Amino acid sequence: MTVRIAEYLGVNTFQDTKQILPIKNVKATKPVRQCPFKYGHCDKLTKGNQPVCSVRKIDNTHWITCEHRLCATVKSQRDISTNSIVRNAPLVDHQKRILQRISAEIYGDDVNFSNIGIRREEPVPVEGGNTYKADFVMVDKNNKAGVNFILEMQGGGETTNTGKITSHIEQWCEAKSPSNELLREPIPSAGTLETNAWRRQQEQFLVKGNVVTQTGGRIVFAVGSLIFDYIYDRISRSNLRDLKGLGWSLALLSIKDEVSQDNLHIDFKIDESRTIYTNYNTFVRTLTDQGAPRPELFQGEFVDII
Repeated sequence: MTVRIAEYLGVNTFQDTKQILPIKNVKATKPVRQCPFKYGHCDKLTKGNQPVCSVRKIDNTHWITCEHRLCATVKSQRDISTNSIVRNAPLVDHQKRILQRISAEIYGDDVNFSNIGIRREEPVPVEGGNTYKADFVMVDKNNKAGVNFILEMQGGGETTNTGKITSHIEQWCEAKSPSNELLREPIPSAGTLETNAWRRQQEQFLVKGNVVTQTGGRIVFAVGSLIFDYIYDRISRSNLRDLKGLGWSLALLSIKDEVSQDNLHIDFKIDESRTIYTNYNTFVRTLTDQGAPRPELFQGEFVDII
């Protein structure tokens, strides 16, 4: 497994027009820098970590490594100019673009964005006292086709051998000539953890999906291409009904990356060739109906426990 740094504090490493400047001694200084993708500071830096937003595998597939990179959901943010907490921080342009693109996919290209309302980190209480939080709740205030939905987003997740990535960046920071080319060099033994990303989402996805569908709403799951592939491999055999334009209750959308015209930044769009609109309950049954009977599990020789 091998990855390469794709973004450093929001700048595309696969270009040489703009020289990326390393941020040194982050563990000791925990510097405050503006996050390019949400209101407020870069959380990684204030925690003493290098601001790696995403990586690429050798086949160029993209994997987000920052929880705020795709479309941050947190409402309370620290304004770095005043050092004060803003309880209901405004959406930045990046977040607006992502949410508008998802709205256009769900409601159609003729959607009037001024009619779409959102809430972030909306509590979803369940029996037993537990409360989950929906990333976004989105409603059409004109009630177009009765489509109101919970939007869950998962662009990526953890990496393996993160220490190798950290070590690579530290070497780049201390290099005599810390070029973009050096920063994006392959990092052997580091990889992506699609399994962990999906496992972490499953319980919340299942619980929140069950709540919202019983409430007359729908659930939309927007995921990075690698997670989409991981899920699709587990449901492709079931031939789920295509209910787009009909009474679907679950949509699975693949997010693809696209380099900006100036080559300095990475943007995200819906991959229209990789979407699934189907029935939520059927989708869940397909996920849980994995494997087949294996009588040999209980046959043959066993070791005594005495």
